[in-house]
Amino acid sequence: MRFFIGLLLFSLVLSASTGMAQGSLFEPFDCRAEVEIINRIEKEKQQRELAIRDSINKAEGLIALQKREELNKILEYSQNGWMHWSTVDNFTFGKNRGGLPMITDLTALHPYFRDKVARLIFLCKQKGIELEIVETFRTHAKQDEYKSMGKKYTRSGAGKSKHQYGLAVDLVPIVNGEPEWHNKALWKKIGLIGEQLGLRWGGRWRYLYDPGHFEWTGGLSVYDLAQGKLPYIPKQELNYPCIEDDLHLLSRYWEQWETEQASYATNNP
Repeated sequence: MRFFIGLLLFSLVLSASTGMAQGSLFEPFDCRAEVEIINRIEKEKQQRELAIRDSINKAEGLIALQKREELNKILEYSQNGWMHWSTVDNFTFGKNRGGLPMITDLTALHPYFRDKVARLIFLCKQKGIELEIVETFRTHAKQDEYKSMGKKYTRSGAGKSKHQYGLAVDLVPIVNGEPEWHNKALWKKIGLIGEQLGLRWGGRWRYLYDPGHFEWTGGLSVYDLAQGKLPYIPKQELNYPCIEDDLHLLSRYWEQWETEQASYATNNP
């Protein structure tokens, strides 16, 4: 009897074990869903990487385009920069200064002198004095025009003015919106500031008294400048390392202006 009971119990346990083995607990693992998730994540990752790369390419393209545009502007200016210089016509500042336009652009000046003039204008402005540029570089044709207008303008012919070498400038203070040429006290304030900067001031000249005129030549005479000598620049290698290239380009612009105004003077006698 005990044997049959034991056999029955064994059969029941075996049946239960077989059922569990065939049930879900021991069914083979289906990983298709997990693979789909992994594939989707990988695809999204690739799409993000492509989007990022596309954005980078577009940004690099825009940067390259901007650089090309900037380079084209530089090249265009290097060829025709003189045409962009600011000018004024006769009687702009209330005086007869001839028919040829006056170049008023600071970039037309020798770089070292240009910085001095810019500093003069800035320091005067700090003291409430507004200065306007009347003339910077002056062509030979323009100088000859002044000489033809009489000694009250100049006694120097073409090539004999510091203006022809980008080393002189004419300025005028503006008071209540109008050029003020005759206030000697005001001129003295301006002149002293210019002299403190190392500039030579025309207000010291007994003849021709020219308080709006400032120049700097580093001690060179007009004869020296005409011979091609260049003024010494303190700390040139530190402050003006590209001065030779700058002056070479500047000289080319001066030549183009010389041609322009000489042609105008010939055709408009």
